[in-house]
Amino acid sequence: MNVKLRVLTAGVLFFTGQAVIAQKAKKDTATKEQQIEEVVMVGFGQKKTVKEITGATSTMTAKSIEDVPVASVDKMLQGRVTGVQTGSASGQPGGFANVRVRGISSINGVTSPIYILDGVRIANGDLTTANTTANILANLNPDDVESITVLKDAVSTAVYGADAGAGVIVITTKSGKKGKAKFNFSFNSGFNQQAVEGYRGYTTDEYKTYLRTQVNNLLGTNYTNEQIAGGAVNSTFTGIFNSPYSTDWQDIVRKDGYQQNADFSMSGGNDKFTYYASANMFDQNSIIKNSFFKRLSYTTKLTYQATDKLKISSDFQISHGKTRTLTDGGAFSNPMLAQYFNRPSDPSHNPDGSWYWIPSTRRMSNGQFNPGYLLENNYVQAGTLRAFANLSAEYKILKNLTYRFVFSPEYINVEEDTYWNPVHGDGNNYGGYQRTSNNRYFNFNIQNILDYSVKFGMHNIGASLIQEAYKSDRKFLSATGITVGNPTLETLSNFVVPYGYEGSKFISSRYGYAITGHYDYDKLILVDGSYRRDVLSQFLPGKKAGDFWSLGLGVDLARINFVKDIDAISMVKFRASYGKLGNQVTANPFALYSYTTNYNDFAAATYSGMLNPNLSWETVNPLNIGLDLGFFRDRLRLTAEYYNKKTKDLIYNLPLSGAQGLTSYVDNIGSLVNKGFEFAVNADIFKGGRDQFNWSVGANLSTLKNEVTELYGGTVNTSTTTLRVGEGVRTFYLRKWAGVDPKNGDPLWYLNGVDGETTNDYNKAQQAVQGSFLSDVFGGFNTSLAYKGFNLDLQFTYGFGGKIFDNWSQYTFSDGQYSINYPGYGDVMGDYWTPENPNASNPKPIYGGNKLSNRASTRFLYDADFIRLSNASFGYTFAGDVLRGSGLNSVKVYVMANNAWTHMFDDRLKFDPETNISGNTNLSLPVLKTYLFGVNINF
Repeated sequence: MNVKLRVLTAGVLFFTGQAVIAQKAKKDTATKEQQIEEVVMVGFGQKKTVKEITGATSTMTAKSIEDVPVASVDKMLQGRVTGVQTGSASGQPGGFANVRVRGISSINGVTSPIYILDGVRIANGDLTTANTTANILANLNPDDVESITVLKDAVSTAVYGADAGAGVIVITTKSGKKGKAKFNFSFNSGFNQQAVEGYRGYTTDEYKTYLRTQVNNLLGTNYTNEQIAGGAVNSTFTGIFNSPYSTDWQDIVRKDGYQQNADFSMSGGNDKFTYYASANMFDQNSIIKNSFFKRLSYTTKLTYQATDKLKISSDFQISHGKTRTLTDGGAFSNPMLAQYFNRPSDPSHNPDGSWYWIPSTRRMSNGQFNPGYLLENNYVQAGTLRAFANLSAEYKILKNLTYRFVFSPEYINVEEDTYWNPVHGDGNNYGGYQRTSNNRYFNFNIQNILDYSVKFGMHNIGASLIQEAYKSDRKFLSATGITVGNPTLETLSNFVVPYGYEGSKFISSRYGYAITGHYDYDKLILVDGSYRRDVLSQFLPGKKAGDFWSLGLGVDLARINFVKDIDAISMVKFRASYGKLGNQVTANPFALYSYTTNYNDFAAATYSGMLNPNLSWETVNPLNIGLDLGFFRDRLRLTAEYYNKKTKDLIYNLPLSGAQGLTSYVDNIGSLVNKGFEFAVNADIFKGGRDQFNWSVGANLSTLKNEVTELYGGTVNTSTTTLRVGEGVRTFYLRKWAGVDPKNGDPLWYLNGVDGETTNDYNKAQQAVQGSFLSDVFGGFNTSLAYKGFNLDLQFTYGFGGKIFDNWSQYTFSDGQYSINYPGYGDVMGDYWTPENPNASNPKPIYGGNKLSNRASTRFLYDADFIRLSNASFGYTFAGDVLRGSGLNSVKVYVMANNAWTHMFDDRLKFDPETNISGNTNLSLPVLKTYLFGVNINF
């Protein structure tokens, strides 16, 4: 037998992917070949070959996933699949990524996709309740993942009905295969650095110079440093100008970041029994002290062919993650804020080596905290236990009819602890502070599935009947105590003054019924359809149920006889789909009373909701049109797609007069649309064996236009954003900065918010639309080269059109208004207006401020355009004669870098460009770049 195995490109980014391999035997007159067809994992653990697909899907395979040094699978998607934008507003180890599939499908509703693990829904996102940020997906071991498939259009996602509007991400884990036992051990270790160099703080000399300039500009004087130190201004200035210290607060809060990952797995089986088991240890540390994520996980997956008709499968996963997080934003305990808000003229330590603060106030000279002490003595942490099981039984009723039962419980327990030391910092006001909470989730998914398939002649027919029920039961309990007798006592029972408690229970459920159908004629003409009816517990009777459906059509001209004979063409498939989906809903339509208020030791009732019997589902109608081309036995593959995804009945909080007891209520208020194009090309330029030269390349590009098309309540403006017809749901609305008046250093803005006439009066300048959070062009490109055991893999990502707003710039670029208390960014030195420097970027600094120059405007809005080398790997694999007699099959050693290089097109931007998914910065932990050395051993 002559076996031809088509080599699949590493990290291939095209419309279907190569999640699993199906084998189909074909005969010809000379030889018997086994032709490989790529298979896509779709809804409820089902799979289809590429040639059967009429929908829009994108897949990452195990090859493109392995050894990528991130804590969770959601951080792997950026630039690797079309139609998906991801970004991290924070570099918190173990934190979550914002994932958007084909834009933003809701205003106030859920905008993140649902996650399906081996056919069943799992929890995702941040499940913590304090200041911690613990991504539950980080408890899933990425080394267990076989493939990740993103379902994007109606025909791919409608089977998930009410929750599919924001997209569906299907994760398939590794399984055992028949054959002798195989073992794999992998280990990598390395260090972390800041991916994008941020703003720096002031040195004390710079700070004195800047303050002196502000005072002289205000008073019209020409004071020297010595005169101000002698008391020419006031006592605050005197203390600063007499200080001999110059503290780099950035250096105080930073440390060397490191990371390591160890994974061991084994698999094998026979005709009756297959198994897969793995154990994993992951440890990631930030470059900021007291911030880390650690994970221990174990998986076992078994399949038993009990009889010719009955197959039983089980998958058990258990993991524990521990996260230490740090406050962000304006909290005085935020170490990132301390870099810019603490005076460099304050010392960090006393002469005896202890941490410094003013004894009488227990604070720094400007009321801030000493971050070094807080990072050593305070903590905010979460411990997360996740236990997941997927139990299924499959019974072959008839040759073409199979019944499958699935029961999948998921237990999550999140224990959080916040401790503030009583000596200094936030805890000093309370005599010590401790909050302990327990947040328990029990979710379960039950499925009954009947699959039918038959083939006669050139006709292929498949159908499924699906019943699914999903329930989430959450119980939350927390208690807070203050005043502790000794700083070394950290458990709640040692805090003698009760300060508060919370206890709540949340139960939600939904169930649905679905039917799917597929028909194709020799894979030339293809038809897919589905219908699902979902019932949601939280809606009122008459509104609980929703009907969702899809229809997909395809035709592959390469299957026509005369085209079949052209060896250069392997696929020319046109496909289209349309349907109706639901969007995940958290709104409550009930009129409720809350009895949480104590009135003279009686339970007092307050309004907690307003009745809206007409509140209904947010619905999404996605249209998808695609063209797939394959040439030279798919060594060259191209795809192009157009999508138009319209969301109707948007749910929004409408304002009410507070005199009525409520300030808002929820209603369906409008519609929006996401539309754009997706393109991908992938080519295996050279293919051969291990000792031959192999080279594959791939690239993808996606566009996005997000637009509100109806808004029943009218335009909603804030000081920085707008919600209005004709613009996207994440749109900046700001005064437009016109620069600095070179004659006098005044700030200037455009009067009309666009162009033309300028003014130095902030209040006369109009706000206008200034761009979107989201990139409107984004994607990635990759290349993989291999020769005689050496391999080089490069993955680039890019995004254009998005914006980022620095929402702390009012203080950090205050031009003198806040500088005496909050120094801000030291980068302003050398770039502010003086008579000798009239073309500077920043206005004339004046003590007390310069005409509101630091108020929100496009002065602090940055283009997020970027290109990033998101992953690079170079390695060598030992195999064959070199390992003979060792018992090893292969040994790979490699070096890898993640986020190693980032080019930003806006020279002013000092933040990570992928922050644009959230739209603004919040003085959060920096996003990391990682360098690793690793080894992968198979035996």
